[in-house]
Amino acid sequence: MTKFERLFGLNERDINKTCVLLPLVPKGVLRQLRVSRLQKGSLYSSGNNGYFTVINTGMGPGLTGDAVLYLKGTPCQNLLLFGSCALVKEKDGLAQGGIVSPLSCYSNESFSNLLLEGGLFKEPFFPDKILHKMLADRSGQEIKEVACATIASLKMEEDMVELFVKNGVDIVDMECSAFFSAAQHAKRKAAALLYITDVIKDKPFYGTQDPKSRLVIASSIRLAADILSRFIEIDLSGPDRGH
Repeated sequence: MTKFERLFGLNERDINKTCVLLPLVPKGVLRQLRVSRLQKGSLYSSGNNGYFTVINTGMGPGLTGDAVLYLKGTPCQNLLLFGSCALVKEKDGLAQGGIVSPLSCYSNESFSNLLLEGGLFKEPFFPDKILHKMLADRSGQEIKEVACATIASLKMEEDMVELFVKNGVDIVDMECSAFFSAAQHAKRKAAALLYITDVIKDKPFYGTQDPKSRLVIASSIRLAADILSRFIEIDLSGPDRGH
């Protein structure tokens, strides 16, 4: 058994040309992505369908970034982050349950820097322009393009709303900047598709969700998974699909 297989649960030769990275695995999403099960490794869990590999990375920038770096030694060429995010403020058709794709992402990954309010909102990281545009074109009007900030603290984000607004940030997450920067370092194409689960302060992550909100979010996840699957199968899977 190779080091990669111990970590990911699959041999590196079995990794497909396109990989979907999930920090969390919401209920039913594997069925939507047509993956029967994930093979558990010591760090990540992975599974295949006929078109792409799904990898559950766990939450946080370090785990996601490391997964991308490890994938450099596999057939993977296209990386798609599929996860949740929080909306800074509702506006312009952006609301809980919306589906978004970041055009840019600030790296505010350091908990200590957040406490010290230093080194924040510097040069952002970006998705691969072509892959992002292909994803946006495939989805039609379903996806909103946004500016993102990856942040290291759920608590401190509530005190930073005005800072986010001042810097043009629409959403926050906990992985995207590390995902983009690692993909850039590994020379792999990357784009992100995120679903909005909460709105900072107005509909916080720790709040009690009413049945309507739960239904809206669940429907959003299903739609996003279908968009992602359709995009990979139609746009990224040619005669040489997989390897």
